[in-house]
Amino acid sequence: MNFLDGHLYPENQQPLIITAAPYAPGWIPSDFPEDIPVTMEEQIQKAVDCYEAGATVLHLHVREADGKGSKRLSMFNELIAGVRARVPEMVIQVGGS
Repeated sequence: MNFLDGHLYPENQQPLIITAAPYAPGWIPSDFPEDIPVTMEEQIQKAVDCYEAGATVLHLHVREADGKGSKRLSMFNELIAGVRARVPEMVIQVGGS
């Protein structure tokens, strides 16, 4: 489809920003065992997956080893550092406030 003013062409559209919030702290791994990352590396990989799927902003939470949500600053610091190391272009929004 072509409009006379060409506004549907990608070069004429506003930039698109996708924010991903891949999991909530209230969900536990047994709710969605194939989708809820628990370990730090799994959470970092989920961020990479979101970025590769087109997200440029990530809303994240951290989890304790038992899979329950955590508010420990040290865990947030570790996760943020891991995400920044793997996808430095991604904007990070922290949950848990």
